[in-house]
Amino acid sequence: DAKTVGIIVHRGDEKDPGPDMTVELATTGNIVFLVSGSSEISPFPLGIPGLSIAGAGAHWLDRGTLAWNPIGATSYELRYAADGSITTTETEVTGGTAIPLTKAPAGLSPALKAAFPHLSALSALTLPTAITDSRSSLSEILQGELVAVAKDGDGKVIAATRVQIPGVLDDLFTYEGPLGLTFAGTTPSLALWAPTAQLVRLLRYDAALAPLTPAQMTRGDDGVWRVTGDPTWAGTFYRYEVKAFHPVLGRVATVEVTDPYSTALSTGSKHTLIADLTAPALAPAGWADFHPPQPDAPEDIALYELHVRDFSVADPTVPAADRGHYRAFTYNGQGTSLSDGMRHLAGLASAGVTHLHLLPTFDIATIDEDASARVDLDTGFDVLCAKNTSVPRDLCTTHGMKTVRQVLAGFDPKTSDAQALMAYVRPIDSFNWGYDPFHYNVPEGSYASQPNGTARIVEYRQMVQALGQVGLGLVIDVVYNHTNASGVGPTSVLDKVVPGYYHRLNPDTGLVETSTCCANTATEHAMMRRLMIDSALIWARQYKVAGLRFDLMGHHMKADMQALRAALDTLTIEADGVDGKKIYVYGEGWNFGEVASNARGVNATQNNMAGTGIGTFNDRLRDAVRGGSAFDSGNDLRKRQGFGNGLYAAPNELAPADATTKAAALLGADLIRVGMAGGLKNFRLTDRNGNNVTGFLVGYNGANGGYTLDPQESINYVEKHDNQTLFDIIAYKAKTGTTMADRVRMQVVSLATILLGQGVPFIHAGSELLRSKSMERDSYDSGDWWNALDPTLASNRWNVGLPREDKDGSNWALITSLLADAALAPKKADFEATRDRVKELLAVRKSSPLFRLQTEADVKSRLLFHNTGPSQTPGLITFTLSDATCAGADLDPTRDGLFVAINARPEAATTGFGPTSGWTLHPTFASSVDTTARTATFDDASDTFTVPAWSAAVFVLPQGGAQGTAPACNTL
Repeated sequence: DAKTVGIIVHRGDEKDPGPDMTVELATTGNIVFLVSGSSEISPFPLGIPGLSIAGAGAHWLDRGTLAWNPIGATSYELRYAADGSITTTETEVTGGTAIPLTKAPAGLSPALKAAFPHLSALSALTLPTAITDSRSSLSEILQGELVAVAKDGDGKVIAATRVQIPGVLDDLFTYEGPLGLTFAGTTPSLALWAPTAQLVRLLRYDAALAPLTPAQMTRGDDGVWRVTGDPTWAGTFYRYEVKAFHPVLGRVATVEVTDPYSTALSTGSKHTLIADLTAPALAPAGWADFHPPQPDAPEDIALYELHVRDFSVADPTVPAADRGHYRAFTYNGQGTSLSDGMRHLAGLASAGVTHLHLLPTFDIATIDEDASARVDLDTGFDVLCAKNTSVPRDLCTTHGMKTVRQVLAGFDPKTSDAQALMAYVRPIDSFNWGYDPFHYNVPEGSYASQPNGTARIVEYRQMVQALGQVGLGLVIDVVYNHTNASGVGPTSVLDKVVPGYYHRLNPDTGLVETSTCCANTATEHAMMRRLMIDSALIWARQYKVAGLRFDLMGHHMKADMQALRAALDTLTIEADGVDGKKIYVYGEGWNFGEVASNARGVNATQNNMAGTGIGTFNDRLRDAVRGGSAFDSGNDLRKRQGFGNGLYAAPNELAPADATTKAAALLGADLIRVGMAGGLKNFRLTDRNGNNVTGFLVGYNGANGGYTLDPQESINYVEKHDNQTLFDIIAYKAKTGTTMADRVRMQVVSLATILLGQGVPFIHAGSELLRSKSMERDSYDSGDWWNALDPTLASNRWNVGLPREDKDGSNWALITSLLADAALAPKKADFEATRDRVKELLAVRKSSPLFRLQTEADVKSRLLFHNTGPSQTPGLITFTLSDATCAGADLDPTRDGLFVAINARPEAATTGFGPTSGWTLHPTFASSVDTTARTATFDDASDTFTVPAWSAAVFVLPQGGAQGTAPACNTL
């Protein structure tokens, strides 16, 4: 009989990952357990003396073909057993039914090699036609345990392995009909794609979650289980009971699971709610007529990235009950009061921000939706001690009558006391970035006033509508590349329904790949791709989102993203309430893990996405402006300066102005130029060596600097939620003695590279307010103490305690030395000055279409960089944008051209580009809140422009009637 073993894993005094875990052990064979920061335990047989079923190295790719390559084999068979009874003796594989396999001399077909490139070297083993011609036989086989067996010439078993089945499931059971909950009038029907299930029942619950009579579901030949209810089912809950073979358990098991297509849930996401999203009761007033603001062209977009809790949890002008919730965004002054936070967002929207990007707001696995179970900053310390018994008792005795916030505020911020205390708060607080999907199609319940039922749906729509009323379309951060868990753990969904299908498995062991952090999904599998696309369409239709940002998009295939883009393009305002063609799609095109370099198909990386119109984050410009890389630590964090904080022009004590740093400065300037040209691979410029090159040929860590074919494909940023904030990076890198006034200028100059360049600018919330996280590199679970924004501008969270030791312990010595410098603590006037200057940059970008060129051809002809080549002044980037006759159409009827200078130097810079005349300072700069910025001048006599230290300036060549002939176009 199976045995259940309980396991508790500790990391010091903290449980890892949190809840106690159990695993069922088979009675035969030895077991290895992989336990690492996951709420699941994946046991798999360990090869031992004698014969065992080792890993899952065989792959059933289509109805007639298995791929496997055991050494020394001369014959093969496929064993299946509906009861999961296959086992081994010392010499034999027993149990189940054996099907002979034949080795195909030609190997896998070209089509299969193309579809499964990581398996292309394996041998092809074919099934008998009597099996492959019978859909019912194949269906029966796939509902049981599967083991491939290899024998030598003497008939001795030499290898046995489990069989991975996603390929054959796609071949036989790819399905395009309705899934999840649908309504015919008021009558609900449910459909679950579960082709390997032996039985599925619908477990029903009333509105109070009391059990009702279960309903049997019927399996169709398409592998879909269906049931139709009646109108009384509305408002009730359900779970599926699925009986199937689970490789992770090594046996047939019956598990309960929510609907992977859930659109409404109970508290804690334990039950799926039957609710019609189209019901009028779930729509805010005016929802049917509301259409999100969507700019005409993607290049008109300016993105602002924000976390739901960060936005309002510290906003005293939002009612306490709504802080940290969706409803905080509804205080926009239109029928409600106007909060400080919404006043700020509206001001940014007026200046030029078009889209608000929220970190994940789908159903999150790691935040307890029961508010009474959570502990936050204003919770009593005695409550923390009661809920987490690991808190040292002496702390409980000393601080029992205080709040958690009061205790944190009482610590010396130059010590590790705050982060040590937060180690006890993090597991049970309300904060997490949310990159841990539980259910893809449901808003997160902890951000709603009531997580149970439909409140989260209504309040999410209210948020979208309120943002739209101030001119902001909502971008949702989607995480289809992984789930929180696989296997049979409590937060696993997909793997309970079709075990071994939805996730990307190691080709040898069959274990779920976790290169993303967690259980990687496999959108190259047809029904996982479909789930992703269906989910995106739900958010577009039902919540009228204006954009989707894909986490770790490089872990999807290019074809996946193109299919999603095509599906969005079919949506219309008339039929769907949103123009799908204007829904902007972008993501992280990083190239790593088991999919790297097209290992499992052409993946959605930066280079591969060129020409698709889908944006990717431009790390080339980011690193050149910030300095170093996102992975630096120790002295490298200080030594490796960037354009925006003094590289070569204002070196700190670890980075002298020598030939090495000058070379780095000139290369960095070229990378910034290419980034400001929309990251175009074919854009031409004069590089640091004086050569006429394309953006593709400007090197970046052994890769190409330019990689796009359309400016909308480059997301230009210098800060986002990952890694240190821009303010903290400047604290690390600016030379000792740099005044706060100059640090503010460094912040603005850095942001000018993204706001005055081509492509899509991306601003992390608080960049315009000198946001700090007290040097925290990775604040994904560090709570409100490090992450909250203060709309009163009383604090930017600088120096609130050393960051987490596990993330930044190696940097503590450097951080401590910086925190000792009182000059690094900004004041309210510094926050206001930065905010106002960033809004000016946004307004300047908005003022002319020349800053928002929509085609590669326009960027290549109209944008011309000056101060280039080996004799350039380091720390100074200048360029013209031409609207002269040489450029073609008259895009800006009021101007013939623009001249832009970004001076990242500690002294004023005088520069030019040859004979010219008639330039005036852009009116926004001429009336700037920064009196220094107003001093930028053009001298007609010398044809030169003078720009103050650490400043950006824009000059205008007015159009006097007909379109002029200057400035010159780019003819490189």
